[in-house]
Amino acid sequence: MTSKGQVTIPKDLRDRFGLKEGEEVLMVPANEGILLKHRMDSMRSLRGLMREEVDLKKASTFIGKVRREWRVERE
Repeated sequence: MTSKGQVTIPKDLRDRFGLKEGEEVLMVPANEGILLKHRMDSMRSLRGLMREEVDLKKASTFIGKVRREWRVERE
């Protein structure tokens, strides 16, 4: 650990868990020590996890349509 508290994650572990340079990780206190997890801040960070790329405009349109239908059904 450096004087600034920075920790180096070994390359084999970065490769194994898909950690890229500049990526933020979340440090979670655990009984055994500190757990490092991928940080997921927003839906945009989830893009690419599915088989096909998500078109955000189409997704937004679809969500709006479902919300309007849901409002009509509840009234």
